[in-house]
Amino acid sequence: MQLQAMLRDHDIPDSEIKYLGEFEYTDEYTAHPELHGYMMHWYRIANEHEVPVCDIESVDRVDD
Repeated sequence: MQLQAMLRDHDIPDSEIKYLGEFEYTDEYTAHPELHGYMMHWYRIANEHEVPVCDIESVDRVDD
């Protein structure tokens, strides 16, 4: 399931993961130099880390 579809279809609090929009993956980011200049979907994780979708390897369900 794509990440945006998962966020739309499930009640996941913004404090856990929030879609920020589409932004350019600039050469400021060194993890994936082959993606420099491409537009990426970005997310905020745990109200702390802003990351492009290419850096999200998996999403696991956590039950309280």
